[in-house]
Amino acid sequence: MASVRCLHKLIRLQKILLPLNAQSSRLAPLHPRPLTFLLARSYAKDEKSTNLDDFRAREEQREKERDAADEAAAKATQKESVAGGGGLGATGSESSGHQDDPKQAKVDAIRAKILDAALQHVPQQGWTRHAIVLGAEESGYPSVVHGMFPEGGFALVSHFNGKCNAQLVESLQQKTDGGKQEVEDPLDFLVQAVRQRLEMVTPYKTQWPQAMALIAQPQHAPTALAQVLTLVDDICYYSGDRSVDFGWYTRRVGLATIMKMTELYFLQDTSQGHTQTWEFLKNRMDEAVQLQIMLSQTEGMTHTFQRSFNSAFITARNILGLGYNRN
Repeated sequence: MASVRCLHKLIRLQKILLPLNAQSSRLAPLHPRPLTFLLARSYAKDEKSTNLDDFRAREEQREKERDAADEAAAKATQKESVAGGGGLGATGSESSGHQDDPKQAKVDAIRAKILDAALQHVPQQGWTRHAIVLGAEESGYPSVVHGMFPEGGFALVSHFNGKCNAQLVESLQQKTDGGKQEVEDPLDFLVQAVRQRLEMVTPYKTQWPQAMALIAQPQHAPTALAQVLTLVDDICYYSGDRSVDFGWYTRRVGLATIMKMTELYFLQDTSQGHTQTWEFLKNRMDEAVQLQIMLSQTEGMTHTFQRSFNSAFITARNILGLGYNRN
């Protein structure tokens, strides 16, 4: 009987365990992944980065090839344009530049013609745009042509100064045979040159303060300063000043200063024939010579004085891009 009871217990236990074994058989067993799995992942990452570098390299190479093709096409087009131009051997930019030169010369000639005619109206109209309009109409051009002068009245002042400076230089060239003839009295030569230049302002003396106000405006300073520096250099050159020392700058800055001082005195002078102005000019020139002699006796002060003038002159010249190389 005991054996029969044990047999029944085993049967019941088997019935209980069979469903559990069936459920456990449906679950996939978990096995630890080997180390080669991690190595495979790292290798995959390296492979992806390598593919990205290759892609970038290919794109850069393609871009270089496209640039080279575009450049070759541009050169071919340029050669065709040159060949089709009758064998002139000029590029498109150069040919257009040559075409613009006659046009610009024509425009400059029209501007000069209008401004020359406008100078006759300055005593009544002043250095104004209206004077330019009257000059244009007198020259046979419509009044709207004043749009060629965006500077307004300063265009008239600049034209007048440039014209007077050119006349003075031509006169100095005749007196010195183009700078070849030696000047006997350089100081008197400077005085007479400055006087001759100021006398050209006499017909417009009443309106000249307006011109000076236009010259003093910041946007007009470069042109006005360039005209002054070029003028004083021409006067010094034809007076016989061919030095290459530091005094070259000092004398020119000094002459420009005396010219402007005399110009201001000239506007207030009411003497007959402006005799007081010319006396003032002569005295300032004499003082400049005495100052130079006095400074030459004190070496330290001379160098300091010259360095100040030289620095101012060189700075102004460099800003304006002026050059004084003469053949």
